[in-house]
Amino acid sequence: MHDAEFLQNYAEGREFNSQKRFVQFTLGRYLVKTVAKEVFGVEDTEIIIENDKPKFKNASLYFSISHSGDYVVAAFDEVECGLDIEEMKSRDFAALGERYGREFKSAQEFYEFWTEYEAGIKLQAEPCGKYQTVFQEKFMLTALSVRKIANTTIISFLFNREKINKK
Repeated sequence: MHDAEFLQNYAEGREFNSQKRFVQFTLGRYLVKTVAKEVFGVEDTEIIIENDKPKFKNASLYFSISHSGDYVVAAFDEVECGLDIEEMKSRDFAALGERYGREFKSAQEFYEFWTEYEAGIKLQAEPCGKYQTVFQEKFMLTALSVRKIANTTIISFLFNREKINKK
């Protein structure tokens, strides 16, 4: 189990307005750096921001991070990728349909649209590949890539926020 002191190593000098945001951000960075090093053999996992998007400073491995509820997920690829996860909650789908100029007949239909929209923002390119799934009956996940999605690796990390000591 990791505590807030351990996670502070992944805060990259940032300040956070809430414990929830601190945990999500640092666990996302921990997940990406650990997987990059242990699975993909990336030695230098320093992350920089380029075009409003995080990337490894000295590696050709691309990644995208998302979080919802107690999940942090990351997608990895040799080309640009975008990822979004959302907990499917009840919402005013008629009002959302008006806002986005579409009709949503179900929560799943809305979250398919929304996670693809958010993953597209993170991709920052025209997608050629898409993977979309519902898991645990209440989470929608969408991954997009500039090539077929078969080469994209998606890793999820479930955490218990209450077990992480406060800073």
